[in-house]
Amino acid sequence: MKNFDSRYNDLPKTEIHIHLEGAIRTQTIIDIAKEYNLRLPSYEARELDGHVKVLDQMRDLHTVLEAFGIFQNSITSPKIVERIAWELFEDEAKQNVRLLEVRFSPDWAFSGHALNWDSALDGLLRAKARAEREFDMAIGYIAITSRSRGPESCVKTVDWAIRHKDHILGMDLADSERDFPLKEFVPSLMKAKDAGLKVTIHTGEDTPASFVMDTINLAQPDRIGHGIHIIEDMKAVELVKEHGITLEVNPWSNYLTNSVRTIEEHPLKKLFDLGVRVTINSDDPEVLETNLNNEYRIAHELLGMSLEDIATCNRFAYEASFLPKAVKDRIWKKYFQK
Repeated sequence: MKNFDSRYNDLPKTEIHIHLEGAIRTQTIIDIAKEYNLRLPSYEARELDGHVKVLDQMRDLHTVLEAFGIFQNSITSPKIVERIAWELFEDEAKQNVRLLEVRFSPDWAFSGHALNWDSALDGLLRAKARAEREFDMAIGYIAITSRSRGPESCVKTVDWAIRHKDHILGMDLADSERDFPLKEFVPSLMKAKDAGLKVTIHTGEDTPASFVMDTINLAQPDRIGHGIHIIEDMKAVELVKEHGITLEVNPWSNYLTNSVRTIEEHPLKKLFDLGVRVTINSDDPEVLETNLNNEYRIAHELLGMSLEDIATCNRFAYEASFLPKAVKDRIWKKYFQK
């Protein structure tokens, strides 16, 4: 479903919800496996795609999350972390993405091969500096704490992010809401906020509107990842609007994870029309075989958003971006204000 139609490719874009671990090229996985003697189901890209890509709607979010094992095992060294990030920036630049926030879970991504988190971050920063220089992009990193790794992992990740807050913009709480209650993670998230980090939380992806309302009331996030099921309850819609919270929406991902029954039923435009500050993102572009151009195509051709509506979503992303104001303002004025 990757798309390079000039109608969308030529538009300057923002992307504020994309996972590094879900953006590893299939050929790169093969190259890494050969270099580090890793076992794969296949060493031919087309065959391996059948093991690392979600091409059809699956039963639920949990089923999709199971597809990440090979990706995790590919993150073998700081040098490889740098390569993965650089290739992601290349792919984003080809789509004219100018403002980009990339999130990653250090305790998940770096645990497969026991990488030193600081050394891995150095690799990420080298890739970022090169991409900003060569592609004239504004790039920032968000650290994920994964619910499934427990509250202790959250404490460790938040403390690490605070120590590196010159390079980490904020925290994201991800993973299954149903299995891991929010309240266990709130103290660490509040510590992050008190230290000056921004907070975004995955909620309302495959859970009802009540989960989003609880998240807002308990954790006061700056942004919400997904949040699409607030459409089921106008009280939730009004709460999101009242708090000025921006939603990081990922249409094709929501369809593939069965968070919406059909792509045509996705509530992106309905939420936009209700005055919710929605943004358009690709989530895990390699795992889900999508890109931001494809998400724009879906928004425009299937969901009925105008290109002006999509431009407004870009403005919402710019305004809600965790990047320093001077950094994002320069990019916005140069590429978006024309």
